[in-house]
Amino acid sequence: MQKAPQTARDTARGVLLVAWPVMLSYVAVGLPCGVLAAKAGMTPLMNFVLALTYLSGGGQFMMSNLWLAGTPMVSIIASVAAISTRFALYSASLAPYLTRFDHKQSLTIACTYTEEAYGITLSRLTSGNAWTARHALSLNVCVQLTWAISCAAGAALGSAIDIPTAIAGFAMTSLFLYLLYAQPHTRGTACAVLGATTTVALCKWNGLSGVAVPLAALVGVAAGMTSGLLPRQRPAPSSTNARGDTR
Repeated sequence: MQKAPQTARDTARGVLLVAWPVMLSYVAVGLPCGVLAAKAGMTPLMNFVLALTYLSGGGQFMMSNLWLAGTPMVSIIASVAAISTRFALYSASLAPYLTRFDHKQSLTIACTYTEEAYGITLSRLTSGNAWTARHALSLNVCVQLTWAISCAAGAALGSAIDIPTAIAGFAMTSLFLYLLYAQPHTRGTACAVLGATTTVALCKWNGLSGVAVPLAALVGVAAGMTSGLLPRQRPAPSSTNARGDTR
């Protein structure tokens, strides 16, 4: 017996079932992001439009932090561009699974997903679940609207209440610490972290704060890639023979 096609209600239920944890986390992170943006001079409406059209939450935090620190505009653009290059990797890994949709649907999904929506959609498509283009696009819209509204609410809150910048700014630090912890604990990750943190420390020590972040991003990526080219140490051969005797 052929299964009946999903209705709009079924699609909404399926999307919300997987989206609500992400939406809650977006509220928790979006509010301090909006507060920080208000400190940088952005209105709630400006912050809403930015959050709705720019898909990197880490980039939004970075813009406000670097602006408040007096970083030159060129360095801000380079820093935000550097941390946003990861979306090229996301797109490359997702592209083969979007071929089941038509060109317009694939382009719409690719232009609206965030990191968390990417992870959910990729997981659903690779596992063979009934995840349609409507599911993917609805997920993108739900989480992105939640993020934009949370950022705008945070900006309104930051305009009305004097919240210390350090408290709002720490949300970015905690966000990146979480993203770092979520990465595979490999030699490449360790080398990237070591290279990036060392570069930031050296730049700060020598008064080069303006280029610290983009330079650290480049050094970290280079260190991680270089570590992958180095030969891995092979385990020493066992001294136990086929009968279990040792010599």
